Amino acid sequence: MKIEKKSITKERIKSVAMELFNQTSSLLVTTNHIAKACGISVGNLYYHYKNKEQIIREIYADMSDKFESFEMYEKIQKSEKPIVTIIEMFDGLGELFWEYRFILRDGLLFIAMDTDFKAMFVANQAKRIKQIEGVFHFLIAKDIIVEMTQEEIELRAKHQWFISAYWQTFASSSGEITKESIKESKEVVFELLLKPILKKEFIILL
Repeated sequence: MKIEKKSITKERIKSVAMELFNQTSSLLVTTNHIAKACGISVGNLYYHYKNKEQIIREIYADMSDKFESFEMYEKIQKSEKPIVTIIEMFDGLGELFWEYRFILRDGLLFIAMDTDFKAMFVANQAKRIKQIEGVFHFLIAKDIIVEMTQEEIELRAKHQWFISAYWQTFASSSGEITKESIKESKEVVFELLLKPILKKEFIILL
């Protein structure tokens, strides 16, 4: 029973923290703010989490787990209509990115300030880029996109990751992250990175 109660409290802390982080810069949110919003003492919060950074890392881990649960890259390579599946994948990502938008907005801050977060992020980044490369190889094999060298594939995969991961940092520099700015990142990826390499008969699907 105690373990269950502890788990419920931890999840509550993460949920409230994420709500506060999404509302304003994570730099302005303290553990005092989180504890007050949770209706618990700061001491109780510290019983579950050593500091704010640990809360952020666990939220990021949750986001990564949700991403994995979508099995997006696997579904693309099993699909009879890969381009349609890619469109659906980006729509699903849009919902995920909106839910965890503070991570996209403040990610560079976390990387600079927390070495443990940086290690998690860099490992995740390397994995995602490899997965994107795999999709490009698959699309080439299916004669959906033009032939590319391995170097070109690697560069295009990095560009796609860069736009997906950092576009909201750019968007937030001139205003708040919105669902429209998240949708915009999808449009940029499609227009700049996918459309130019699609075979003509598949462009209409975009």
